[in-house]
Amino acid sequence: MTTRSGGLGRKVPAGLFDAGLSSLATFVVGVTAAQLFDASTLGVYAVFFTAHQLGVVLPMFLIYLPAEVKAVAYDPSHRIPILRSSVPVGLVSSVIALVAVAMAMVIVSAHADWTTIRNLAVTVSVPTVLMPAQAHVRRMLHVAGHSWRAASISAVQLVATAVALVALILLDVADSLVPFGAFSIAAMVSLLAGLVIAASLRQRGAAAVGWRELVASGRWLLVTGIVPNVAGFAIASLVGSLAGTEALGYAEGARLASQPLSVLGVGLNASLGPRSMEAAYDRDRAAARHVARVFIMIIVVFTLVALAATGGAWPWNPLSWLVSQAYELPGLTALMILGGALAGAVMPAQRELYGGGYERPLAFIEVVASLVSIAVATTTGLIGAYAVPASICISSVWRAAHYRHALNRMYGTPGATKDAGSVTAITAAVPENTAG
Repeated sequence: MTTRSGGLGRKVPAGLFDAGLSSLATFVVGVTAAQLFDASTLGVYAVFFTAHQLGVVLPMFLIYLPAEVKAVAYDPSHRIPILRSSVPVGLVSSVIALVAVAMAMVIVSAHADWTTIRNLAVTVSVPTVLMPAQAHVRRMLHVAGHSWRAASISAVQLVATAVALVALILLDVADSLVPFGAFSIAAMVSLLAGLVIAASLRQRGAAAVGWRELVASGRWLLVTGIVPNVAGFAIASLVGSLAGTEALGYAEGARLASQPLSVLGVGLNASLGPRSMEAAYDRDRAAARHVARVFIMIIVVFTLVALAATGGAWPWNPLSWLVSQAYELPGLTALMILGGALAGAVMPAQRELYGGGYERPLAFIEVVASLVSIAVATTTGLIGAYAVPASICISSVWRAAHYRHALNRMYGTPGATKDAGSVTAITAAVPENTAG
């Protein structure tokens, strides 16, 4: 059974390869931070990391994603030129989003020396501005049918990250400049590579888009995207304040150790998300369930493998010494892996709601789910670092229940009113965690 975009098997490799390389690059950055920092400093790093995640949401959902929707109104051979107007507008909005980095500086001011805070803040600011644009270029290449070119940009990012890390360490710069410093260099190099690759296609035809037009179409998408990231920032702040940055460092280590599962989810979402949304647009519940079953089956199998391989400080687990902070608290990484699995399992239902034109109910669900996750995080005083994966698990279960209720209503509504081009654009622009 297939939807309008064709079979599942042909689309998975490019999406997984692209997401895998991009996430591997930032995974290497995170592992380097875990090697360089003690648990307390790693906790400070985690606050800046969540600030970065929050900062990239504004341009991604408010500017870049609506631009990708606009691009699909054109023939695939005429979509790339929209980058000429979307990238400059998006970069301006990214600068505004740096307020999240300033907030992080205030939050950690009592937990680290000024030099460390300044170095982390300055170096994280560059990828916060540039990485959303790089991800936008990659997604536009997917939209235009050049998925392997998009993956090549992630390959450049990975190589640039590795070279930058080695260079910074050999130059003996301050430890606090190394992780995000390498991330900054990789962001600049890979964005430039992406723009060169896009320009080499020599496409013509797409009209310029203004910021007013983009903002008007992106407001509901912004709510859906920004609320969970605001919640993540709030949770990191709560854990750091109530349990200390050392506990937050343990949670950050567990997040790094569970990241391969997140990479799988992002790759599957990029590959299979369009099928979920097209099936929902067509109100073909059987097709949507088929895609969801494939998605969830892969998640379940990979989760079992991840628990066996990296769920504990086993002798065969290389992460037990690469990210030793992840295994200081028994069961923390295993719980984080479970949280990642639950978060991944609800992705098909979320994409169906997008495809069926249910952005407003989806925004409401995300707001309440984020409040649930923050409420769970307030138990940090009792359960410490375990509050982070617990908030992910419980909010994911809440999402699953309410997504299902919304889907039951949606599939009971005959017909679809959304323009088909918009559906295709949104699916091709599946939001991802640009920080990995």
